[in-house]
Amino acid sequence: MPGWGRTIPFEGKRCAITQWEGLEYQDLVIPLTISVRHWRHPNYVGAAAQQIQPLILASLQAVAREGWHADEPTDFATLFSRAQVRTKQGLMSWRVSSVTIRLTRASRWVRPVSPGNIAEATCGD
Repeated sequence: MPGWGRTIPFEGKRCAITQWEGLEYQDLVIPLTISVRHWRHPNYVGAAAQQIQPLILASLQAVAREGWHADEPTDFATLFSRAQVRTKQGLMSWRVSSVTIRLTRASRWVRPVSPGNIAEATCGD
């Protein structure tokens, strides 16, 4: 049985891949227009999180209908610490313009086999 690091000798058969399974990845960018007055909130990241976290959850629920789920923590403080939050610093306020979350989903591709061409389907067994 073939395993990682082993090669299968070519025996004169040309085989087409009939099936593939793996993961797909994409970034979900959530546009935001949230401002927090940082001079009144020493913990302005926490103050912004209260407004932003429900928007993150709603966006994740929307993409979940297509099979996508977060591939990393989705709490605002962690996203901020990982530089996945775009912000602008003003004189009196701190503005959050977007949050980016890495998504993943299972992916499967199956190549149809021609009727009567069983060699194409069993090649590689």
